[in-house]
Amino acid sequence: MRQPLRLPTVSPVVFQRLTRVSVVLLALIVVTGGAVRLTGSGLGCPTWPRCGEDSFVTQSEYSVHGWIEFGNRLLTTVVGAVMLLLPLVSLRLRERRRDLVLLAFGLWLGFLGQVVLGGLTVLFKLHPALVAGHFLLSMLLLLDVVALDRRARAGPGPARPAGGRELRWLSRLLVGVAGAVLVLGTVVTGTGPHSGDSAEAKRFGFDITNVAQLHADAAMLLVGLVIATVLTVRVGGASWEAVRASNALAVITVAQAGVGFVQYFTGVPVALVELHIAGATALWIAALHVWLAMVNRPAPVDLPASPPGPRRPPPTGHPADPTAGAPAADDPTSGDAAGTADQHRSKAPL
Repeated sequence: MRQPLRLPTVSPVVFQRLTRVSVVLLALIVVTGGAVRLTGSGLGCPTWPRCGEDSFVTQSEYSVHGWIEFGNRLLTTVVGAVMLLLPLVSLRLRERRRDLVLLAFGLWLGFLGQVVLGGLTVLFKLHPALVAGHFLLSMLLLLDVVALDRRARAGPGPARPAGGRELRWLSRLLVGVAGAVLVLGTVVTGTGPHSGDSAEAKRFGFDITNVAQLHADAAMLLVGLVIATVLTVRVGGASWEAVRASNALAVITVAQAGVGFVQYFTGVPVALVELHIAGATALWIAALHVWLAMVNRPAPVDLPASPPGPRRPPPTGHPADPTAGAPAADDPTSGDAAGTADQHRSKAPL
C-alpha cells in the first residue's frame, strides 16, 4: 500500500525569515498605496479586480496612472501570496505553536479584508472613509505581523514583565496615542487636497485648519509621551531591547514632526506628504516594538549548537582530582562523548 504523502517540516529559521519579509512588504505596500493616492492614480485602473473591461493588465489609454495603480496591485498580489504561505508554514513547524498559528491566520484574514475593502474603494470612487479604512487596516496588519515576527524569535511559554507596572502602562498609552494620531492623519488627508484623485474623489466636509490643528495637538502629545518613555526606560528596569526601541522611536518621532511642520507651512506638497506617510508607518512599527519589549519571552529552544571549545589542561602542581575539568552536572551545553567517557573512567576502580 502506498504511504500517504507527508509534507516536510519547516525550521524556525525559515519561518523567521518569512515573518521579517512580511513586515517589510506590509510597510512597503502602505507607502506605495500612498503614492497611488498622491499621484491621483487611485482610479488609474477604473474597475476591480480587472484593470478595465477586458484585461487584468493596464492599457495604454490609462497612461502613467494606470501603471502606478497596476504596480500597486501587483505588489498586493505578492503580499497576498506571502500572507497565504505564512499560515501554512506555521502548521508545518517542527514544534507547532498555537500563538504563531493564530497570528499567522490573523494576517490571512486581514489581507482578505484588505482585498474586499480595496475593491469597495474603487467601486465607490475613492470615498475618503474607505480610503482611511484601507490605511488603518494596514496598520492593524502591521501590529499583527510585528507581534508575529517577535514571537517567532522567542521560545514557547509565558512572558515575564520587563520593567515596572507604570512603564508598561506608559507603553500602552504610547501605542494608543500613536494610533489616535494615525486616525486623525487619515481625517486630515481625507479633508485636504490629496484624498485620492483630484477630479472625482470626494472629501470630508471638515474645516482643514481645525482638523490639522487637532492632528498637530495629538502629535505633540505623542512627542511628550515619547520623551517620557525614553527617560523612564532608563530608570524603570526595562530591558536593553526596550532602550534601543525607545531610542529609535525618538529619532523617528523628531523627523516625523519636522516633516509635518514643513509640509503644513509649504502648502502640503506631494513629496513631503509621501515622506510623512512613510514616517507614520515607521513610527507605528517603532511604537509597537517599544510596547512589545515590555515583556521578556523565553529564549528559543532551537538554538544552533556551539562548536566545542579546546580542552583545558589539568592544573599542575596539585594532586589529581577525578572531577577536575568535568562538566557541571546541571550544565546542558557542556560535555561530549569523549569527556563523558573520561569522567566514567576516572571514577572506576583501578
